[in-house]
Amino acid sequence: MNLIKKLPRLFWLNILWMAGCILVVTAGASTCAAYAVVLRLADDDEEVKSFGGIARRFFKAFKQDLLQGIFILIFTLACGAGGYFIFKAFQDSGFNLIKIAVFAGYILLAFVFNMYSYPLIARYSNTFVNTLRNSVALFLQYFNSSLKTLGIVVLELVILYLTRYIYFAGFVILPAVIFYTVGLTAKDIFVRLENPAPVEEEPVEGETAEGEESTENEE
Repeated sequence: MNLIKKLPRLFWLNILWMAGCILVVTAGASTCAAYAVVLRLADDDEEVKSFGGIARRFFKAFKQDLLQGIFILIFTLACGAGGYFIFKAFQDSGFNLIKIAVFAGYILLAFVFNMYSYPLIARYSNTFVNTLRNSVALFLQYFNSSLKTLGIVVLELVILYLTRYIYFAGFVILPAVIFYTVGLTAKDIFVRLENPAPVEEEPVEGETAEGEESTENEE
């Protein structure tokens, strides 16, 4: 229901994202900018409750993350190219269970490196290498929620792929929906990291839980 209410704004964000991808080389920066918006959409931030606010946030992030966006785009394309060559090599020689497992493992590894990299660039300033490391660390640390989100994203990507039969109609809205799906999980993880729950200290020996000195009953 929350997603349905945000569909008009996601549609507008999708238009901005596609416009930012026109030059191709800026597709990474455009994606990072889209995540800068969906992270605020997931948090119901006032800044992105209007189309004008979304545009301002998008272009501000686009300019800010342009260089990092180019780096992550090159990395993502390299991952995609690697997957393509592995698939073609296995296809030519014939698939078997081992080859399918290897290919599936490679695809999962590519997702692990890329899934949180774009949201991390959108939210934090860090080196490119550390961003990749943090993406892997977050995926492993929050494995269950990350795997669940990945399953939803894969389903959305399949739907996006199938829309090629109707003139790629899915590109009108689905990319922004995918960003929002990942953004919801990323936002929750970032909030946990930025606001760690206070750890209750155990009472020191000789003190009660309330901090008062304990006394033994004298007979």
